[in-house]
Amino acid sequence: MSGHAAPAEPSATSFTPPYPPSWVDRLTAAVDRLPWPWWLSYLALGLAVFVTATLTQIATGGYNPGRYLAFHVWSQSYFAYLLALLHALDRSAAGALQSFRPVLTFESAGQASDESFEDLAYRLTTLPPRPALLAAGLGGLLGTGLPLFFVRSQLPGSMMARAAAQFGFSTHPVVLVTVLVSGIFATAVVGVFVYHTIHQLRLIDRIYRQFTNVNLFQLPPLFSFSRTTALTAAGLALYNYGWFGTAPGLIEQPVGLALGGFFLVVTLITFFWPLYGAHRRLEFEKRRLLTQVSGRFESAAQQLHDGVDSGGLAGVDGIHKAMLALDLEQSVLRRIPTWPWEPGTLRGMLTAFMLPITIWLIQTALGQLLR
Repeated sequence: MSGHAAPAEPSATSFTPPYPPSWVDRLTAAVDRLPWPWWLSYLALGLAVFVTATLTQIATGGYNPGRYLAFHVWSQSYFAYLLALLHALDRSAAGALQSFRPVLTFESAGQASDESFEDLAYRLTTLPPRPALLAAGLGGLLGTGLPLFFVRSQLPGSMMARAAAQFGFSTHPVVLVTVLVSGIFATAVVGVFVYHTIHQLRLIDRIYRQFTNVNLFQLPPLFSFSRTTALTAAGLALYNYGWFGTAPGLIEQPVGLALGGFFLVVTLITFFWPLYGAHRRLEFEKRRLLTQVSGRFESAAQQLHDGVDSGGLAGVDGIHKAMLALDLEQSVLRRIPTWPWEPGTLRGMLTAFMLPITIWLIQTALGQLLR
């Protein structure tokens, strides 16, 4: 397994990775080897890029952030936030797989358990190098649009010039080099993050559908991956709110509002979609057990009726106790949840999702009233 994730338990046999780690996995492995907390490296990286970009703009003139300083900090360092989120998600997924191990089964794969576990752990926390590089390349192509924004912003009286002035950015030609490098790399990280999200959540969905021994009376291990999907959703929500929270004017634009709504929908999908397969399996198992209990209850009721009809009531007390026990079992089964998460996980995710929206609605309503 790559160095950024919690290692799996040692296996008696040597493990051969199915593919080498991607560039982002090599980066996070290097960060893990540093003698300080892993998140501190990403914080320092984001601040370093912001300071460099700011000093460049100050030196070339025309830099006046005004009330958009927070937007400048976010727009020039969000790539570091995404790298840190990738690192955190891999650590979360590795820990979740360890907690999930008691309910794992590899009968359908026809492999040894330990070897399969290591392979699954590696795939869950490590991206294939070529698709990751391709995702970074596609994302980087989007980054070429950022310098075009500043090139067009130098046209006197243009809409782009007014937008650049509004947000306080410098439009000096020297700044284009900084924008080109940071913009392409930042959107390359966005591309990798999108691929990582799809790769990891699809594998979680596959684990639930193919490698899980569903037991309604052993639910805690099944809740393990909900923390990873909740972290993915909360991380996406925070990324979305990072733009609108630092530049509230963006949400007043139709395109910005549409993109914000799209990201919110994607946020919800990233939490629920990987867990839906587990939900269906738990529902099926619950219906199966309830059907069995109902059949036994019907059989006990029939024995009671037969005894009443024949006048042989000697065993009625035993039948009555059996029916009470079966009724209790039905009640217990009906109360077992079929969505694989702790109530606190869902509450935390919904709070992260709804709190900024609620604050924005209150601010908008107060603004209208004051006007």
